[in-house]
Amino acid sequence: LTCGPESLRPAVATGEVILPMGSPTNAAADWSDEALIYVNGVRRLLPDGLAHLTLLRYLRDIGLRGTKLGCGEGGCGACTVMVSCYDQSTKKSQHFAINACLAPLYSLEGMHIITVEGIGNCRRGLHPVQERLAEAHGSQCGFCTPGFVMSMYALLRSSKQPPTKEQIEDSLAGNLCRCTGYRPIIDAFGVFAKTDDSLYTASPSESANGKAICPSTGKPCLCRNETDVNGNESSLLSSVKTYLPSSYNEIDGNAYNEKELIFPPELQLRKIMPLRLNGFNGVRWYRPLKLDQLLQLKSCYPEAKLIIGNSEVGVETEFKNAQYGVMISVTHVPELHTLKVEEDGLRIGSAVRLAQLQDFLKKVIAERGSLQTSSCQAILRQLKWFAGTQIRNVASVGGNICTASPISDLNPLWMSTGATFQIIDVNNNVRTTVAKDFFLGYRKVDLKDDEVLLSVILPWTRPFEYVKEFKQAHRRQDDIALVNAGMRVHITEAEGNWIVSDVSIVYGGVAAVPLTAGKTESFLVGKKLDYGLLDEAFNLLKEDIPLAENAPGGMVEFRSSLTLSFFFKFFLYVTHEMNTKGLSEGLDVANMSAIQSYTRPVTTGTQGYELVRQGTAVGQPMVHLSAMLQVTGEAEYVGDTPTPPNTLHAALVLSKEAHARILSIDDSVAKFSPGFAGLFLSKDVPGANNIGPIRFLQKKNIGPIIHDGEVFASDVVTCVGQIIGIVVADTHDNAKAAANKVNVKYSELPAILSIEEAIKAGSFHPHTTRCLSKGDVELCFASNTCDKVIEGEVQVGGQEHFYMEPQCTLVWPVDSGNEIHMISSTQ
Repeated sequence: LTCGPESLRPAVATGEVILPMGSPTNAAADWSDEALIYVNGVRRLLPDGLAHLTLLRYLRDIGLRGTKLGCGEGGCGACTVMVSCYDQSTKKSQHFAINACLAPLYSLEGMHIITVEGIGNCRRGLHPVQERLAEAHGSQCGFCTPGFVMSMYALLRSSKQPPTKEQIEDSLAGNLCRCTGYRPIIDAFGVFAKTDDSLYTASPSESANGKAICPSTGKPCLCRNETDVNGNESSLLSSVKTYLPSSYNEIDGNAYNEKELIFPPELQLRKIMPLRLNGFNGVRWYRPLKLDQLLQLKSCYPEAKLIIGNSEVGVETEFKNAQYGVMISVTHVPELHTLKVEEDGLRIGSAVRLAQLQDFLKKVIAERGSLQTSSCQAILRQLKWFAGTQIRNVASVGGNICTASPISDLNPLWMSTGATFQIIDVNNNVRTTVAKDFFLGYRKVDLKDDEVLLSVILPWTRPFEYVKEFKQAHRRQDDIALVNAGMRVHITEAEGNWIVSDVSIVYGGVAAVPLTAGKTESFLVGKKLDYGLLDEAFNLLKEDIPLAENAPGGMVEFRSSLTLSFFFKFFLYVTHEMNTKGLSEGLDVANMSAIQSYTRPVTTGTQGYELVRQGTAVGQPMVHLSAMLQVTGEAEYVGDTPTPPNTLHAALVLSKEAHARILSIDDSVAKFSPGFAGLFLSKDVPGANNIGPIRFLQKKNIGPIIHDGEVFASDVVTCVGQIIGIVVADTHDNAKAAANKVNVKYSELPAILSIEEAIKAGSFHPHTTRCLSKGDVELCFASNTCDKVIEGEVQVGGQEHFYMEPQCTLVWPVDSGNEIHMISSTQ
């Protein structure tokens, strides 16, 4: 790369870095192309050219296939692994869970990755976490099981004390299970939770009839009494096998036994170097160690993407076909990792991870009290419901801000709290902008190509200043917001009355950018906050936050009601806070629940069943045969099956129209895509191009055979996503890339997009008439003997299927092509 006034052209062939002269850090020799990681205690020197790979792809390529590919976007946790790194400031190892499907391979340089295979297996023995999950019936299909194991393992390794049950459940919030259910999983891991031993060792309390009270259930029980009668003073619990992690509290890695992998001493002593590496299709990867190195790279590559957790860019490249030629990892730039308590507020570096911010805010709130930290408390509460643990462990403050997602949970809070952003350009000029002016449009921010977000300044709150966060989603944990909000108000005394002197109301999820309720804010300033102003405030909110009938995301009426509901809850919250200081009237009992933050009790559940032995195993609660293989990652699924050399991978060409006639299919560009091997369409199908036949059963159990549909659409497509063809290539990524280059031209036809339109047009699937009846229904209606007649209409929208195990098939010919063998997913 030559960076100067005359040229900004990259040297693609060699990858050599020639930066501006005058600084010793700019020498090409200072940039290393050697990337070293450890995987399950094994040293692995990564070759150059892998910048396009994720950690998951690499692990599975080297045979560690216990780590699964589920959703591919950090939402299911099937790909969870534990990563250990050495903190130079604390001189200790840090352990945390991440999603391997999103982590760029080179971002793990200098770290130790532990997968489910690294903590135990059926040959050398299971780790206590694995053993407990298997024996507690915590796996069924087992596809998600390795992810649960590694989330729990990472929690134990990172905890100085045994975790609480709440911490255990929080650590599993980023893991989804499709079939087993969560009760046996939580029950299995509950044995690792911190308990109050005095409940069991001290003298038990007694009920009126003299029976001991069980500390677990709070009900009278006989276990203690029977022990006393028999004269055996030892607790019955002593005979129960307990499971404790081998060295969960040794987070520095210095004390260990043969069951735990320590942090490799080589990585602890190794000098960290700035990295310069390459990837497929000209991708370049840089990891600067200083701010000036980052700014120099940014001056050379203005369009470069800054990477920290890759939780957004990874989704863009995987699902939106985005391509970024230059990526700069800023995980090692200390100036972007600042966390300082200053006179005017908190200084938060843009590269600070959300999990770090959570810990820092907890410490600040404990030290400073509630008077100055209302904004800190609101952000901390919002972070609890922000994605899952694995995402918070890697996602950064600045990444979330600059992504400028309309549904960001934090951006409305930065705006409402009066936060300011510090921005630095390549010439080291620093400017400050308020958060309210930073978001310009859909995913557009006030940040030039030659600028970098340096830090966030979060001001302290003043006396009688209150900040509150709001979020409504389909589910509480690990889900995106339907509507969210951040609200702040400052109450001051004037002529004996407490009035609003400053207020900020910001909503997210209702427009392309977070919206400020400007009219409502102006109306509230100077007024006493009481019930009399609510009606006018609601009317102004409707004007400030309009939602069109066709607004993206749907559910317009519900989301509109949320904007009013959030403000009403904020009003009640402030009223209650003022009441606690004796400055306003108290709330009605009916309204008290509206001001309470959502808290969920620890999950409890029981399963009752009758033991009926039938033979040796049927009817008995026995651990199924695959459980041990599933908890260790040794269970083999279709996607884990080793493939022979020269295996081709397929990707589908799908319709982008709901109803249209296919005019032409052009594969001229796809043919020149790397690894392309062929495109197969309806004309290439030997025999009939039909999915059927399907035999519809009639009364005599016979009926006509009809064709259900085409394998590949030949003339007309009838829905978005209908299969038109299939592309094969040497890798799955190459096949997907080639499929995206197939150009299909359509002639649009009238489309029926709703049930109402289908009924009106008389468009019904053939042979689908069904009627459930019992007795003489018509006579019942005619005789007016019906106790009640219930009529109405229920509308059910479309559903998006969610599979944990990818739907895939492995096919190979044998006997010179005369026979075909096939392994297919069956979930």
